[in-house]
Amino acid sequence: MKKLLIHSNNTSFNNTELFPLAEQFVFDVDFDKDVDFYINENLTDGGLKLKLEKCDIVFIKVSLSKNYLEYLGLRLAYHIRLTKSLGAKAYMPIVLIAEESFQYLGLTHPEPSILFTKGIYLIKELLDDYQKALKWFADGRIKPLDDFSLFVNSIFINPPANYQSHHSIANEWALVRYFSMLESDDTNTSYVSLQNKIYDLDYLKTLHFKHIEAKANRQKFNSKKHTINAILKGIEGKKIGIIDDEINKGWLEFYGYILNKSKATAMPFNNFQKDETKVELIKKIEQWLLEIFKLVDPIDIFIIDLRLHDDDFSEQDFQNLSGIQIIKFLKKYNPGIQVVVSTASNKVWNYQKCLDLGVKYFSVKESPETYNTRSETIASFSHFSNQLSNAVKDVFLAEIFRKIEDLKKNNIFSKITLEKDKKSANLIIEKNGLLDQIFNLLRLDNSDEAIIHQCLLIAFQILENYCELGMVGNFGSDNSSGNRLSSGSIWAKDESGPKHIFINQPNQKISTWFELVNGRFPFQKEDSNETPVSFNVFESMRLISSYKSGLDISSLVKMITILYFRDNIPKNDVNQIMALRYYRSNVAAHLTGKVKTNYRINANDISFFIDVFTRLFK
Repeated sequence: MKKLLIHSNNTSFNNTELFPLAEQFVFDVDFDKDVDFYINENLTDGGLKLKLEKCDIVFIKVSLSKNYLEYLGLRLAYHIRLTKSLGAKAYMPIVLIAEESFQYLGLTHPEPSILFTKGIYLIKELLDDYQKALKWFADGRIKPLDDFSLFVNSIFINPPANYQSHHSIANEWALVRYFSMLESDDTNTSYVSLQNKIYDLDYLKTLHFKHIEAKANRQKFNSKKHTINAILKGIEGKKIGIIDDEINKGWLEFYGYILNKSKATAMPFNNFQKDETKVELIKKIEQWLLEIFKLVDPIDIFIIDLRLHDDDFSEQDFQNLSGIQIIKFLKKYNPGIQVVVSTASNKVWNYQKCLDLGVKYFSVKESPETYNTRSETIASFSHFSNQLSNAVKDVFLAEIFRKIEDLKKNNIFSKITLEKDKKSANLIIEKNGLLDQIFNLLRLDNSDEAIIHQCLLIAFQILENYCELGMVGNFGSDNSSGNRLSSGSIWAKDESGPKHIFINQPNQKISTWFELVNGRFPFQKEDSNETPVSFNVFESMRLISSYKSGLDISSLVKMITILYFRDNIPKNDVNQIMALRYYRSNVAAHLTGKVKTNYRINANDISFFIDVFTRLFK
């Protein structure tokens, strides 16, 4: 029988004559050092681990410090049981040495549950008790722990007192848990950096972590089923801002690794200072954001934690949380900027309040008390991955907002003189006007077909209003030749005067620069009638049959005349507008059934219109 005694030079059991023990370890923790760190160091790489590996039974003095009621021997016993690197030696019989009874220890120790688990024994500091313990061990009455799962579920460990909040514990737990299920990538420098950062986390050395990890690891790791895919889909080439107060505790390396693997770039705010006030921190983040906004290629998506300052943990008003203040700042500057709230808080009302601020994407970091299975951890990470990927799909909204705001400030409408035209222009660019209506609808839900249809209707309303402005073109009767002839002309952008594009002549003739081309769009049903699908442009004005040209003063002809001949919109873009016009008339405005059921327009088509408006109105 190989025996080990652990004491702090405060027991007679170290008398080798009376108590012949094979090994001894003197517990001598520095008062400036956390006791969990000291124990963890000795059990993983220190001398205590080597001594335990040589023994079959360990005797531990319950009191191992000058503070008699600290009962550090019990804490050490917990650590022995929960330290994975000890292997089967973690389950050896532990005999506690104390003058107190089980009942007294149970009443005076804040975490007494280990006393009532198998493999734990208590004796007084007497030769008779020591000899009984040896005899009972020899005849099998003192046994090792035989059911680790039962032990883990039978004990209770308080969170470490040196962590200010559950928030900090959950952040480190989630990081460690996600990392433990990543596929090993030792040749990747970002992965190695992340690994080193995690191994240095203080929380990993605490008894609380060891207990939670043991509970969570009840499901054995299966590399085929339990490996997290570090590559996130759909975020390639994106710059993603990160605002998280835990950024220097491994999250910077974590985000950096997965975003790099996904061919995206992490852009973190990492200038958190311990002594600064919440007001100072918020102001500093806002200044950083203002610099970001000045970039040629600004960041349009951010991952943000709700609590960025210590004062947030006692804050009762949700609106005053530092993360919420930053989200409000972002959304006020550009409501199209996308935010993924990534937080350790799982309160449903926080999610609802974030929705009220225009934040649609919300990811809850895994918390230790949920005791997630590995499958649930994968689901948690997948949810974050999906939320980020979906948010990236909405990034186009920020650019649309910038373009609309620019159009509202810088446009040709200031040259309008006719009161009627001023009203039409104002309807387009005023606050809550047609352009704002398109943006607000897209922000509401740009995947909903009904909303996209409404945006399309508004886009054509804008385009048709523009084509009716007297400053861009003139359509109607031309009396210059003595005949009332239908004509279409444009006012050149360089203000060189009007230019006739077509003039209907007598005897069903027309002088024109172009003619319509009829056919069917690819998305039309086969039994639908032919419709204008494009137009031919002539090198000079021709006299042709007006019936063949298809030209009149309809909105379609006005649109082609102004867009192509005045505003130099490329023919392919005009053709696309013609296709969308047909869809508008046969699906969005009137469900006539002329379009194949598997064809749908989407937000890209609305973005296309915003680009066209930018070229028209500037």
